[in-house]
Amino acid sequence: MIVTNPITVKTKRCVIYARVSSTKQTSDGSGLSSQERSCREYADRKGYDVKEVFTDVISGRFRERPGMNALLGFLSTVSTEEYVVVVDDISRFARDVSTHGTLRDKITACGAKIESPNQVFGEDAGGRFIETIMAAIAEHGGSLNTEQSHRRTVARLQNGYWVFHAPIGYTYQRAPGGGKVLMPTEPLASILKEALEGFADGRFQTQSEVKRFLVSKPEFPKSYRGTDVHLDKVKRVLTNMLYAGYLEFPKWGIPLTKAEHEPLISYPTHLIIMERLKERSVAPARKDISSDFPLRGFLICEACNHPLTACWARSHTGQKYPYYLCQYRSCTEKGKSIQRDPLEAKFAEMLKTLTPSQTTFELAEKTFRDAWDERTSSAANETNRLNKKKRQIERDVDSLLQRLVQTENQRMIAAYEGRISELEQEKAIIEGEVSKLATPHRSFEEMFELSMKFLSSPYDMWEKGDLEVKRTALRLVFSRPLIFSRETGVQTGETTFPFKALRYLDGTELKVVPPERLELPTL
Repeated sequence: MIVTNPITVKTKRCVIYARVSSTKQTSDGSGLSSQERSCREYADRKGYDVKEVFTDVISGRFRERPGMNALLGFLSTVSTEEYVVVVDDISRFARDVSTHGTLRDKITACGAKIESPNQVFGEDAGGRFIETIMAAIAEHGGSLNTEQSHRRTVARLQNGYWVFHAPIGYTYQRAPGGGKVLMPTEPLASILKEALEGFADGRFQTQSEVKRFLVSKPEFPKSYRGTDVHLDKVKRVLTNMLYAGYLEFPKWGIPLTKAEHEPLISYPTHLIIMERLKERSVAPARKDISSDFPLRGFLICEACNHPLTACWARSHTGQKYPYYLCQYRSCTEKGKSIQRDPLEAKFAEMLKTLTPSQTTFELAEKTFRDAWDERTSSAANETNRLNKKKRQIERDVDSLLQRLVQTENQRMIAAYEGRISELEQEKAIIEGEVSKLATPHRSFEEMFELSMKFLSSPYDMWEKGDLEVKRTALRLVFSRPLIFSRETGVQTGETTFPFKALRYLDGTELKVVPPERLELPTL
């Protein structure tokens, strides 16, 4: 009796190639593992011995692929024994007719064949023709997927949903109606809100000051060795309108559009930031400004119109003395120092002169309260007026859109698109103004307690505050840096509007600098 060996003798060797377009697809229905399983089942049916598995996570349009290059390198090193390259589907091999032909020729040049459990890779003219048709179908399917994905992305943007990488302070969360929407994440959202509003209202005069504020926050992601924040990141934060609740993508024809996510600041605040980025700061902050010299950078040399610097000088006995001085190279006053303590003492006395009388302060408080009440009562009327204007803008935009789709004149199309963009920006500004007119959630006392306290005595804020508070006081009191002269001292400075108003209410001209000026001893 002859016994037949039931074990099938494997006469060929094979390698498996699998590919997906993105990391997300590695585990879905047609992911790498499912492709490998399908190819192994095919190899078992054909009696092939699987030697290696090569994979790629890359678009099917690319010819240069790490996994494919490794496969070709493997085929070039094995013996002349015939190998088979098994792929699950022709679309997994390539999604471009040209790429398909190039990769196929490279594999056959190594003496290997391509097989698939779902398609036939023929070697004759008919087989190659069918194979080319299948590759063209795969390319067409890929193009359709790309177009469909693009349409969905554009529609999503048009509906006010950001679809690209989430900015710092936001993360994507599933929305109740489907899809994902940006949601603020704490504490980053609060940190960014403080930074943005601080730059808009002048608390931070420069991008460098914003940078130092962000660096001081341990929760804010650092760019360099976990200790610093690059200025380009600061600028991206300041100029990103997503934080104001708006988006645009001109590359795909998406105009200024109100976003569906929760904003951190208002759109008018964003516009103020954009304008301030173009301006020169009043009191520039420098790394070398310390609590030892709070007036550094705010006092301007009369001779050269450059900011005074400061330093510590050491005597022959080793004692250190603080001085302000001008170090501009072509200044006639270069190197001539001014003692710090007398200068700052006189400056403090000057701040005391800005303290209004009790009668003036009470009158100012009543005036501000009356203005607050009047604004609150008229907010509803102003809101209705702005909403009416907003509705008119929306009608104008709809009318322009109808004209836009009806014309083929490129100049008219450009003109319509430009006008629509202007109207959308005007609408965004109105929406920001409406949000500012909303009824305050806090009382007058809660809103203005600190402000009124500062107006009543700016000297207290200067005397008791740290360096940042002192620098803030300078900007709140003076609208521009003070001019210093070695002959006459600190010249009269221009105060901000609140102090001008207090001087007006007082009925007399409050002197910013005493008549005798700040005459200081020199070294």
